[in-house]
Amino acid sequence: MIKNIGIIGGTGNMGSCFKNAFDSLGLNVQVSDINSKDKENVLIETSDWIILTVPINETLKVFKNIKKKLKQDQIFSDFTSVKSIIANDTNDCNFEFISCHPLFGPLNNLEGQNIVTIPIVSKEKHQLIIEIFKKIGLKITELKNLNEHDEYMSLIQGMTHFSHVCFTTAMKKLNPDLDKIMEICSPIYQSNISFSSRITGGDENLYTNIIMDNPINKKVIKLYLETAKELFEKVNKDDHKSFKENFVENRKYLKNHLDKMIAQSDFLVNKMAEFKSSLEDKKRT
Repeated sequence: MIKNIGIIGGTGNMGSCFKNAFDSLGLNVQVSDINSKDKENVLIETSDWIILTVPINETLKVFKNIKKKLKQDQIFSDFTSVKSIIANDTNDCNFEFISCHPLFGPLNNLEGQNIVTIPIVSKEKHQLIIEIFKKIGLKITELKNLNEHDEYMSLIQGMTHFSHVCFTTAMKKLNPDLDKIMEICSPIYQSNISFSSRITGGDENLYTNIIMDNPINKKVIKLYLETAKELFEKVNKDDHKSFKENFVENRKYLKNHLDKMIAQSDFLVNKMAEFKSSLEDKKRT
């Protein structure tokens, strides 16, 4: 049974988010930041489950420092977005190691959010963690290993965040009247610029590390840019026929998910239109 949880990096945004969630279950939660060595040592000594949620570039250093202190009956989880940075240091762990990745930012309500678990050294306690995650409302997906995680994240995070950075950077270079753009834009454009602004307005250290530190990202982003170049060539040549063929082939690729994805986008577009309308109403009053 897990009663005592220690979160190293628990004073940060994500650590505080999980502390609040675990507190709501009546669990005993201790936190420390990466500079509080005394608190960290007490936390390690007294916790059933130790969670590491520190910046990506600090994860390996902290992990190397604490792993010799962990006992055989304890569980350890890192929450880092890039798993390759710790992959070479997981072979000699004598404690239960279940790597995790919350696929969301700090939130007050975690209901329905996704989290990935990856059993590295796991006996019977993986299920205990899953039960706690379920109780705070998370949807859990188990992956086989750290490399599989980074392969998926190169698409879900690396390529996606990179494309949003490119979009905003291109907008900056074009320098349109943003007030006029937002006044006349379609809901789809408004959704796109909103998500790009979410990345732009977020933690530049986090997003830079997510894009730069996953070694698989370079290959994926290179393919993304090559694809953009291929499609631009068709546009440059006014090759309508060939460009439209991409739509046909892409529909075939998405066929089993297309209707659901369109329905989700309809929901987002309608919500975005409602939000825009509410802002306009506030301006009038």
